[in-house]
Amino acid sequence: MDFRYTPEQAALKSRAAAYTRLLMEYENQSEEAGGPLPEDTVRELTRAAIDAGVYAINMPAEWGGAGLSLLDQVIVEEEFGKVTNCLWDIPWRPANVLAYGTEAQREKYLLPIIRGERFDAFAVTEPGAGSDPSSGTSTATRTDGGWLLNGEKWFVTCGDIADFLLVQADAGPERAATLFFVDKQAPGVEMTRVPRFMHSAVNGHPEFTFTDVFVPDEDVLGGVGNGYELTKEWFTDERLMIAARTTGAAERALELARDWAVERRQFGSPIADFQLIQGMLADCATDIAVNRAYT
Repeated sequence: MDFRYTPEQAALKSRAAAYTRLLMEYENQSEEAGGPLPEDTVRELTRAAIDAGVYAINMPAEWGGAGLSLLDQVIVEEEFGKVTNCLWDIPWRPANVLAYGTEAQREKYLLPIIRGERFDAFAVTEPGAGSDPSSGTSTATRTDGGWLLNGEKWFVTCGDIADFLLVQADAGPERAATLFFVDKQAPGVEMTRVPRFMHSAVNGHPEFTFTDVFVPDEDVLGGVGNGYELTKEWFTDERLMIAARTTGAAERALELARDWAVERRQFGSPIADFQLIQGMLADCATDIAVNRAYT
């Protein structure tokens, strides 16, 4: 297999790298703030990402996205992974399964995201349902014109800034796993807690409760009973992009370690002259090459 980039992919990588360097200028500010950046700053960085063609990279060009192939997306996400504080959340990546929405759902939910006007978040994990989302206990009960949603969701990444959520719940007496569009301002939706994590992230991972939240029939995504398959498709895409970003994070860590080894002097010599240090750096470079190939 030939892993060399085409000229177009090399140019894409350069654009993504330039935008990532822009994000890096805000790392210290985000760290000192404990994560969030001012809304004006986020809007400016969002516009810069759209102008650079690295916003909504997983959505078709005819809808206003960047229209990148899966490999091209990985190239971009690897560059994004080099920035700290999850600042790669700013060049937004809509949930891939939003593409399955009806035309009306696309107009209402997806296109405003692609334009940088709204944000989505995926609500799957529960106190007793983590790696196995099929074991969730959230329910949707039939009512006139729609459904009443009840349950609890944890670790809803970017749920603090999202305008709406994609909530997986078991619909009807058959407990058919289904995805529902839920406006975060809808009656019965409560963001109960934003737990602190061991990292500083520009956006949070809050917890939500849903108490008799009414969801109309037109806000079911992909049809009743198809939620689990859609969720698996979303997880597959998300985990692949995490792999790309962690490769980028490792690349940056190696660059910093190399620069420090060249600069730092002990025993009258740069520590990069010492064979053990050289071996550690070489091991890092090898691991990165292997994991990039895996991805």
